[in-house]
Amino acid sequence: MILGLTGPAGSGKSTVSNIIKNNFDKTYVIDVDRVGHDVLTLSFVQDKLKDTFGSSIFENDEINRKELGKIVFKDKNKLNILNSIVHPAMFNKIETFIKKDLKNYDIIIIDAALLFKIKLHTLCDKIIFVDADEKVRIKRLTQKRALTLDKALSIVQSQKNLDFGPHDIEIKNNYDDLKYIKKIIFDLIKP
Repeated sequence: MILGLTGPAGSGKSTVSNIIKNNFDKTYVIDVDRVGHDVLTLSFVQDKLKDTFGSSIFENDEINRKELGKIVFKDKNKLNILNSIVHPAMFNKIETFIKKDLKNYDIIIIDAALLFKIKLHTLCDKIIFVDADEKVRIKRLTQKRALTLDKALSIVQSQKNLDFGPHDIEIKNNYDDLKYIKKIIFDLIKP
């Protein structure tokens, strides 16, 4: 089974994926953010980004994500261009992994806030949307991820109008009620 796990930052997607990993053998979690970082090391992606954004985004022959972020996060058009370069490479890397390794796992979780934007939902059997109230998300981002309040607010604000797409179930994860979360997950996974 391939599960798509989506929702805004600080909603508790990691809690949900950990519950699945800890209760179902042969589970593998694909962290799509990490895949995004990995594809920035691919030479053809770097070449396209250099052609598009210039050599100022490189430092010691590697992409400086902070510099790239400064360029794209203040210009939506440039962000869309970045996504048009990076998202297909991310999709291909994940699809290749699943085709190659699906037989080794009972459950593969694709953990991605941008599940639908990257079109990863097309690889999934079921999709779980995890959400939490804004105050809870901000608290988690500042306490668990050690982000500044301004950075946490900026992330939450940037995801306000993000379309997380349709889903099979929604988990409201405000209070880390693990029994509630486990029941929903077990009902979804166990026929």
